Order: sequence, then C-alpha cells, then structure tokens
Amino acid sequence: MKLIVAGYNIDSSLIAQLEDQNATPEVISAAYARISRSQKSVDDLRKEALEEIEKARHSNENIIFEMGHSSIAEHAVYNLDIIGVSRLLTDTIQRSRLASFTEKSQRYVTFGKDYIVPEELKDHPQLKKRYNELANKLFKEYERSYQLLDKLYQKKRPDLKVRDRQSMAKEDARYILPMATKTQMGMTINARSLENLLRRLAKSNLLEAHELHNLIMDNVAPISPSLLRYTEDDGYNGQINLNLINECCFLQQELPFITSLAPLEIVKAMTQSEPIDDIILAALVYEQSEMDWGQNIVEISELPASTKNILWEQVFAGMKSWHKVPRAFELADMTFEIHMSECCWAQFKRHRQCTMFRKSQSEDMIIPCAIRSIGRVSAWDKLYIETQKYINELPEELSHIGNYLRLNGSPLTVLVKMNMREVYHFVRLRADEHAQWEIQNIAKLMVKIAKKMAPKTSSKLCGKSDFK
Repeated sequence: MKLIVAGYNIDSSLIAQLEDQNATPEVISAAYARISRSQKSVDDLRKEALEEIEKARHSNENIIFEMGHSSIAEHAVYNLDIIGVSRLLTDTIQRSRLASFTEKSQRYVTFGKDYIVPEELKDHPQLKKRYNELANKLFKEYERSYQLLDKLYQKKRPDLKVRDRQSMAKEDARYILPMATKTQMGMTINARSLENLLRRLAKSNLLEAHELHNLIMDNVAPISPSLLRYTEDDGYNGQINLNLINECCFLQQELPFITSLAPLEIVKAMTQSEPIDDIILAALVYEQSEMDWGQNIVEISELPASTKNILWEQVFAGMKSWHKVPRAFELADMTFEIHMSECCWAQFKRHRQCTMFRKSQSEDMIIPCAIRSIGRVSAWDKLYIETQKYINELPEELSHIGNYLRLNGSPLTVLVKMNMREVYHFVRLRADEHAQWEIQNIAKLMVKIAKKMAPKTSSKLCGKSDFK
C-alpha cells in the first residue's frame, strides 16, 4: 500500500509566492480524470498534468463538459472569504449541499449599525430614505434590547460568566435585526458546486447576488478556466407560475378564516403510510437475508413483538452520543411542516442534506419571551408593523427588495423531508441543552412525533445532553 498527499488547502498568500504560474487545482482534476483510463501511477499522471497545463485544461473540458463526467470537477476545491454580504443573500449562497460554511454568528457577536442598502433604490430617493430610517430604528432597538437584557441577566444570573451572559442577551435581541444586516463567511466549495452556485446567483433578482457572481467569476475563473462553463442564467428555473392558470388562482388567496379555525402547530408531521420500525428493521437484516425486499419486509412485519425487541436491542447496544445510527435508517423518511422564525431558519438551513422548502408568512412576528421581561414587546410590534407597511407599499418592480427588511423574528413555514438517520443527526445537535431555544423546542417536538410514529426506531432519539 502507498499513500501520497496530493495537495491540501493553503493560504492564498503562500500560493502567490510561488514562481510557477501553474498553481491551479485543474491539474488535480485532469490527473484524477485519467486514472480510469491509464495504467500509469497517479503521481505520474499528476506530474504530466503539471508539465502540460494546456493539455490538462483541454482534458478537463472534454471529460467534464463533452463526456458529461461532472464529478471530475469536484476534485478542485476553493476556499472563499465572503465579506459584507446581507443575511438575505446567505440563503442563496448556503443552499449548496456539497460545500462547507462558517458564518459570523449573531448569537455570539455584537452587531453594529452595518447593513446593505440595495442598489435597486439608487433611483428612488424617497424609498431609500425610508429604508435607511427603518433600518436605523431596528439597529437602535437591537442595541437597547441587548443592553436591557444584559442588565436583566446580571440580576437574575449572577453566576454566569460575562461572555455567556452577553451571548444570552444577543441571542434574543437579534430577533429584531433585519435581513439586510451585513455578515461574512468562509466557504469551502468544489468547482462543480461552485458552478451551480454561480447559476443560482445569476438567476436571482437581487443586484447584490449579481455583484457576488461577478466577483467570483473575476477571481476564481482565471485560476481554473477549464472547470467553469455553465455559469449564467439560461432561463430554466423549474418553477410554476399560478398566474397563468385561472383555476389555480385560489391557491394564492389569503384565507384568514382557515387559520382562525385551527390553532397553530409549531411542528406538524405529514402522513406516513408504512410502519417505519418495520422498514428499518427489514433494511438492517436485508444483507443477511436470502429473500427479496418485498418478502423480507413481510417476514419482518409478521415477527412476534418479543423477537423484534431482541433485534432492536442489538441495534442500539453500546451506542454512544457521538455514534451515527446505521445507514439502514436512511430508508425511512419523515416529513414535517414547521413554523419558525427567520432567526431559527438561519440555523435550520445548515442541515443541507435534507429536502427543504420555505415560504414567508404574514402572521405576527416571533418575539422571544425575554423581550417581554424587559417591556419591549410593544416597541417591537410597532417596528414590525412599520417594516411590513414599507414592504407592502413597494412598487412591483422593487417588491423583491422588501425581503431586506424582513426581521429575524419574521415568521415562515418550512416543509422538510428527513430520513431517520438525518433526524437523529438533527436532534442530537439541536435538542441538546446548549442549542438555541427556538430550534431546541422544534427538535423536541419532532422527537415527540417520531416516538409516536416509530417508537423502536426513535428509542435513542434525544439531544447529546440527554443521552444515556
């Protein structure tokens, strides 16, 4: 056996010191692409690619774009500092599944009055003035609420360290901040995912997204021109326009009487037709069984409960909080409809392997209980009404920028499908005692639902702090 470290991430300032201008991840992609068709050693293939960079680029273009083996582009990886973007734009950026992000946290960092003023308002001075006035009010209230919460916790929790106390204050004060708030992140992404991100940015109706698209193209494309081709909006979006079908117009109408009849459920599970416990147990024994899948699940479902219990005890025997459940748990899905704030969504969306769809709601904002303790609820409600009024009065051509003044406390509904392995990962992290209160509450409600629908599968489903 032999192992060679072919490359690794280093700071760009070190790369800039290299005299060789062939310092590009394209050679790794080109060399690895030839592994499947050459008898030469991988390290020899890399040497050849380095010696003939143009040939390597031509090889990449042929294999990735002409032959369609796009996974070759995944061998090229970039580390990108993204500075001074809005929280709104992070939703577009962080949709990439095969990428890693670390973002400036509003839970731990105090935010000053620093926000995006959209370029779309350049020719609309009155709207721009009102926008700035509202944003300034929101940041002023954030600072006031933060200071009051900090004083409250000094009295109530004198045992807390200064940093922990201030983090608690920031955690709830941030619900009044707008989506226009500037942030920064570090992103690690491969060329294939980056190309998808560039197309997504190009399709956005935000000028801020187009600016980021251009910056990436200006700075990354020259490094590896053979790996990025389909980076512009080609007109395809896969969306439905209900305005074109008269029979569907009722789907867009607000029906307030429906919500008044049904109390709000924070987490609601969709119907599950097959017993999850039996599906997963059947998957666990499938590889040892001589039967096909259909016969296998029938046999498992007919086993006595006592026998199933013995099998489940084996599944969880010796499990620790850091262990992953078996891959067989991926065979069963749970679908939830969840009511949450934009603030909670910023955390929830990080579970990118799930399938998620979100839509904004026009209900009252979600206000942390701590804000009631400092007597700022009426001030928050007033600001929320003001921002909603501004958003609703925007002309149609500028309606998309209204999202900059959605607040962290603005409500939305998320439809999410998770397989049971993802449910375990989510709950381990988010039902833990250190998790933020809103997402922790959601995770615990999901646990209650899962234990009803799949009691055996969910028998070890809990946060890390509750794991025994």
